[in-house]
Amino acid sequence: MNRFFLIFYVTISILCYGYDYPFKDPYLATVLATLPEDMAKYEETDYKEFKLNLDNGEIPKNLWYLETFKFGLMAQEKKAPLLFLFAGTGSRYNSSKMLTMGRILYNRGFSVILLPTSFDYNYIVSVSKIHAPGFLSKDGQEMYDLMKVVLEKIEKKVEYDEIMVTGYSLGGTMSLVVGEIDSREKYFNFKKIVAVNPTVNLYESAKLLDDLLDDNIQSEKELEELLNRIILEIMKFSNENRKMKIDESSIYELFTKLNLKDDELEILIGVAFRLMAIDINYISDLMTKSNVYTDSTKEVKKYQSMSEYYRAINYSNFQNYIDRVGYETYHRLDNSLTLEGMIACSSLETIDSYLKNADNILVMTNEDEIILTPENLNYLKKTLKEKLKVYPYGGHCGNLFYKENVDFMVDYFLEGDVK
Repeated sequence: MNRFFLIFYVTISILCYGYDYPFKDPYLATVLATLPEDMAKYEETDYKEFKLNLDNGEIPKNLWYLETFKFGLMAQEKKAPLLFLFAGTGSRYNSSKMLTMGRILYNRGFSVILLPTSFDYNYIVSVSKIHAPGFLSKDGQEMYDLMKVVLEKIEKKVEYDEIMVTGYSLGGTMSLVVGEIDSREKYFNFKKIVAVNPTVNLYESAKLLDDLLDDNIQSEKELEELLNRIILEIMKFSNENRKMKIDESSIYELFTKLNLKDDELEILIGVAFRLMAIDINYISDLMTKSNVYTDSTKEVKKYQSMSEYYRAINYSNFQNYIDRVGYETYHRLDNSLTLEGMIACSSLETIDSYLKNADNILVMTNEDEIILTPENLNYLKKTLKEKLKVYPYGGHCGNLFYKENVDFMVDYFLEGDVK
């Protein structure tokens, strides 16, 4: 009888627990993220920008604005935990998503250092010695060394008692990679590390995002027609709601009116990723002198016309970057390296032992994560076990600011338990 009541109680408890994040469609969640009423609360905290002149060799004249590395700091007025926060793929340290996440964490009592990841254009030009991101161990070591310089730069600007790390998307992956390095070098002795919606294999995740556009669009004309329709609807919505505050709620209302189908949402996400991939193809090719889209024998002017380069790139995707620029760059450094070998080196499986044995890491992701293959998700579950928190939905970073998710993250940072 007691056993019956125990089973009954556990079953009811499971059924009664609900995860109330509103967007069950992973693509809608990825695009719309979290509505203001469901977000963790924060105040509009200012940040201070810092600049580092790292003397990273000759910079092409048209990339002059990327020569100095920039990062940000939100410092508490008293001693507090210091948190390195890494951005997602290609995002600046002060992108809207980064500032929101930084302010949420600052509001919870942390001092926050805002950093991009290795695919940020400023980072590729001013920090990276190789200028071709995608090789996790090399990206991680460069980032780890940069973090030392960053900490030295702000040492007298902030009072802290312990150091932690977090990041989302590629920033989540980078958090784990620098965590593994620190487990050996012990320069920072990170107390806790939280990776949110990380990639498992950069190449496989990028292919999933490339395919969102490539599998749904048959021609440039078709893409142009869809984007024109969306732009016209945005203009109409804006004219009809001139006094409306532009925030997540108004964007949700707009998307409700647009009534986009799943494949159209996939295209939107794919376009955003493709624009970033195009820039990485160009900047990395120019910096590495790979001569795929650019010609290193020609002088690049400060205000160089980009039309000829964009014609050469012609919607090249992330896989093109790996195949044509990234791999070829690393192959010149190690002629025994194969493309398959480089793809393997873009995976968290390269730090498999660390992930299994570290007792200070937490990974948070979603069952419907659009940048993970089923095999990627199974790898996380098998490897991390109780160090993994999987939410039933949220797409890619859709629930990043959702109050329940933020509470779980902060509880882990402060209490150290996965509940």
